[in-house]
Amino acid sequence: MMQRDIKLKNCQIYNDNGDIIEGTLEGKFVLKATYGEVNRLQKGAVQTVNDWHVEVTLKLTSTNAALKYEIVDKMTQGKTPILPMLIGETVDKEANHKERVKITDIYLNPEELTLWEAKAEGNDNATYEIKGRSNEKPVFLDKLPEYSE
Repeated sequence: MMQRDIKLKNCQIYNDNGDIIEGTLEGKFVLKATYGEVNRLQKGAVQTVNDWHVEVTLKLTSTNAALKYEIVDKMTQGKTPILPMLIGETVDKEANHKERVKITDIYLNPEELTLWEAKAEGNDNATYEIKGRSNEKPVFLDKLPEYSE
């Protein structure tokens, strides 16, 4: 089987105007599901999908804190911050293939948001993490091809 070198590359966040919010370092989209059992006469109990959502986790650099400030403003007003769109990209650099997935209507729900942090040792870069979820179906704008073994 041929080994592929698939890189986890780019994540772009977009605001309400469709402009890119700079400073995204890392991102992760995870499709999560809850299941329920249904009894079938022929097959017995089978599990079926009751509900699903996409969990979004983003790590951003503090040098561009506009998103952090917007989240703080909305949360302290009792409002849920929403990101209109995210696009994540995975790249096969050897064959120049890429996969891009678009997630829309991400309701941010950080249980905590680091506003400030200082450390006595090391030279860690200042970052913050936000989490959210979307109930919209992910759209694959580009798909990786089928690889033969």
